[in-house]
Amino acid sequence: MEVCENLLKDGLTPSMSFLGKVIQNTSLPIHVLIRPREGNFVYTESEITTTMNQIELAKEMGVHGVVVGALNSDHSLPIELLKKWIEKAKPLDLTFHRAFDQVIEPEESLKKIIDLGFNRILTSGQATIAAEGLDLLVKLKNIANEQLTIMPGGGINPLNCELFFKEGFKEVHLSAKGSNRTPKGEPISDPEIIKKVVASASKFA
Repeated sequence: MEVCENLLKDGLTPSMSFLGKVIQNTSLPIHVLIRPREGNFVYTESEITTTMNQIELAKEMGVHGVVVGALNSDHSLPIELLKKWIEKAKPLDLTFHRAFDQVIEPEESLKKIIDLGFNRILTSGQATIAAEGLDLLVKLKNIANEQLTIMPGGGINPLNCELFFKEGFKEVHLSAKGSNRTPKGEPISDPEIIKKVVASASKFA
């Protein structure tokens, strides 16, 4: 389960108090999003330091994995920066998030992310929604060849999830937004939507 806050801003690092409550109330493996602000993925030195500190705090709290990502201004991968974050996060599970959907040369970038030691890439196949990026997603999965998990995400729901399971994807990402909202107007995940996707996945297990 990925934990974040501010879904209206496409997800940001949760407060450590919220993360602590989640850890206390579930036995599920927790992956925490480390994203210090909304907007692009080109970070200042201050934001890089903030990210390092948030990785360290999440690690101390006992999370299973962290979800991170960054780009250079030309949308290439900042290899040395990513190495520093990876070293800080070890031995946690590592997911490169949807910054990948803005990266140049996605196939070559995938190979670099594999070499860095990431366990997973969350991506829509560089499309607005994953169903539209299915061709690239399949190509990336074939290149990865189980060295790393390609996890489709973006607009996945009970009506289209079988597209991905039929293609052999073992993991998908969804926020499962329901009709209910928090007092701040943020969408709340609907367990019934999650159950339907899990039921679809079980047909292909």
